[in-house]
Amino acid sequence: MKRDINYMEHKIMRILSTVLFALAAVSALYFVIIVLYSGLGTSYCYVWIFFTAAFAVMGHFAKAGLTHGGGMPRLLPNFIFTSFVLFLVIFTGIMTAVVKDAKPAKEYPRTDYAIVLGARVYENGVSKTLMYRLERGLQYYQEHPDTTLVLTGGQDNGDVIPEALAMFNYFSMHGVPSGKMIIDTGGTSTAEIITRAVDRIEYDTAERKVPKGPGDIAWAIDHVPSVGIITSDYHMMRALRVTETLGIKSPAAIPAQSDKILFLHQCVRESVAIVKDYLMGNFTLNEREIPFNRAKRGR
Repeated sequence: MKRDINYMEHKIMRILSTVLFALAAVSALYFVIIVLYSGLGTSYCYVWIFFTAAFAVMGHFAKAGLTHGGGMPRLLPNFIFTSFVLFLVIFTGIMTAVVKDAKPAKEYPRTDYAIVLGARVYENGVSKTLMYRLERGLQYYQEHPDTTLVLTGGQDNGDVIPEALAMFNYFSMHGVPSGKMIIDTGGTSTAEIITRAVDRIEYDTAERKVPKGPGDIAWAIDHVPSVGIITSDYHMMRALRVTETLGIKSPAAIPAQSDKILFLHQCVRESVAIVKDYLMGNFTLNEREIPFNRAKRGR
């Protein structure tokens, strides 16, 4: 059974179907670019096949609305279409926040500690992502040589050695004294890695408040250490939120650059990870007692 549609509705549906089919084509093209650039082994690259199919199906729904209102129960396509639009709105909002926190600053403040998050370590060397983080960490240390680098990351699937150990080797070869580095080779998820790093900072802070001998300059008992986060630009938003939930108020964002071709893909993957961490409660303030700089959010 066909339904008459007015001129404005016809125009809107035509524009919408064109946009959706165009997005399907762009998604398919980007998938091909990813495969040619970094191979089928690129993590989560098949999400672009999903986007291609989803945009194409929604474009079909919109195009079908130009000619008929029957053929299938209208409740089904309307429900799916509305849900898809809602998903796009939410996803776009998350992506906007990710990109906003990815922007570099003109200068970065000196911090007592800088947590450097790890990434994949292959048999032939560190991944490009990790190298960008290492270069940013080294640059930051050279700008602020009194900071302490907290090197993090365990041995995830595909890593030949713990990520933190690979980072320690890199910084050592580039002149960073071992006394200016804290190493934690445990943890594989962002939340677990940062939690362990904060534990190490808590312990080291307590140690620095105790004089080691005559003439030793110790931190004051009420000293609140400042903390910075060094990670990929697209990963910064999630890392900051997790750090804040552990009681670190206003951690400094020190983003490392990322691959320009894969930046969009990495932002999409990161948006999914943000939703996962939110559902797992990793963005909820931890109630454990941390003796410094407690962030009492929502209180």
